[in-house]
Amino acid sequence: MYVLTFLVTTIVILCTPLVWWYFTLAKFTSLKKIPGPPPLPFIGNSKDVGKTTVDLLQSFMNLNKKYGSVMKIWLGPRLHLMITKPEVVEFFLNSNIHLSKSNGYDLFKPWLGDGLLVSTGSKWKLRRKMITPTFHFKILENFLETSFNKQINILLDELLKEVAKTDGSVEIHSIINLCSLDIICETAFGTELNAQAKCNPKYVEAVTGFLEIFTLRFFSAWLRYPLIFRFSDKYHKYVEYLEILHDFTTNIIKKRKEEFKLLQSNPKVSEEGIKRRAALLDMLLEVSDNGKNLTDEDIRAEVDTFMFEGHDTSTTAICFVLYAIGQNPEIQKKVYDELISVLGTDYKDEIKFNQIQELKYLDIVIKEAIRIYPPVPLIERSLEEDCTVDGIKIPKDTNISIFLYGMNYSEEVYPQPHIFDPERFLPENQGIRHNFAYVPFSAGPRNCIGQKFALLELKTTVAKILRCFEISPDPSKPPEVGMCSVLKSRNGIHMYLKARNN
Repeated sequence: MYVLTFLVTTIVILCTPLVWWYFTLAKFTSLKKIPGPPPLPFIGNSKDVGKTTVDLLQSFMNLNKKYGSVMKIWLGPRLHLMITKPEVVEFFLNSNIHLSKSNGYDLFKPWLGDGLLVSTGSKWKLRRKMITPTFHFKILENFLETSFNKQINILLDELLKEVAKTDGSVEIHSIINLCSLDIICETAFGTELNAQAKCNPKYVEAVTGFLEIFTLRFFSAWLRYPLIFRFSDKYHKYVEYLEILHDFTTNIIKKRKEEFKLLQSNPKVSEEGIKRRAALLDMLLEVSDNGKNLTDEDIRAEVDTFMFEGHDTSTTAICFVLYAIGQNPEIQKKVYDELISVLGTDYKDEIKFNQIQELKYLDIVIKEAIRIYPPVPLIERSLEEDCTVDGIKIPKDTNISIFLYGMNYSEEVYPQPHIFDPERFLPENQGIRHNFAYVPFSAGPRNCIGQKFALLELKTTVAKILRCFEISPDPSKPPEVGMCSVLKSRNGIHMYLKARNN
């Protein structure tokens, strides 16, 4: 009797995972004709993707080239449809139904809580509506006048110091990162951090470290599971990073709360108008009503979210745009000539909002650079209900992976995609392509709320740096480009900077 019980128990234990895997496959039978690498039970195609962020990006590009613009891939027991076809991208990004991010974004929650990036449903709609006014163009114009010019001028001084200490080759990412951190803290959170003067390597290191671990967990068959991850060699570093990240924003909130109480108690401060209302953190504190509308945890979630998206993504965009321009000296010369004709030769002069609008050639150069190096290489949705698109019946809960990096290198979308050609973005050439062939800030209801902020910072920074320096890549240290939640070079961005004789 005991032997029989043991045998039955053993068979059940062995067969249950196989039965579960069978029913998982059965759920997605409507997708059986979609091409993709054959999965192994339980681990799916984990063997087909890289073990590092650099390998991961390259393996996705290889799979995309082999299996086409709509392919399926199993990351552990999770099926993902990887999309690089603009027509299908449009369907999902424009949808008012499929608004939820995939559950992989839950891995952000220990850091970003239920902030705007991760939240969904009524909470997301309410927060989106609440936060949108803080990015009004009048407020952005005020940011340019009060913060961007000042902080970027400090950045130029720091870069000049670095050039004087070296042979001209400078790792620019770490330096520009601190400038972006100062800008987001001063504009959105009303706090002068002075990161460029003091330096804040622990926070910057924690952001980078957390994102690398996040990405490896996102695409791992096993590390998504908290219990398994807890026993991995990365767990202790992960906990350390989280503590640094939370301490950093907690201190910013605490400091601004104290200042905000003084602002409220002094009626004369209201004369500052837009400047006072512009700070995102001020708005959050204003509506919190002592925890009735927003708890301290809610406030920290949004501050963490905008701290991350407002400095890390911007830094990535600025650095890769500069790198792309540095790789193309003839285009750099055209950009410089336009900058001089619109802005003059003094790189320390304040750039005005209307002058930014006049930089038409810089605008298309930036667009092409962001096509080559998209700051966000991949975004995901989880289907809220069954749907049919492009003749494909897709069941509820399928993960949709919109591979922006892959789409930007598709020969069907961009002929000769590896050639840097800003003229692709002239109005007459843009009209040839599908509207959703270029969506670096996503599109539709869940587009990036801070894209105008990011572009203004990007254009102002690039304009000032290129008037101060002639730039070129350091060929001895090419970037090791990989895919975190944002595009990253694992070894930084190394460039030669030659001060111009203005």
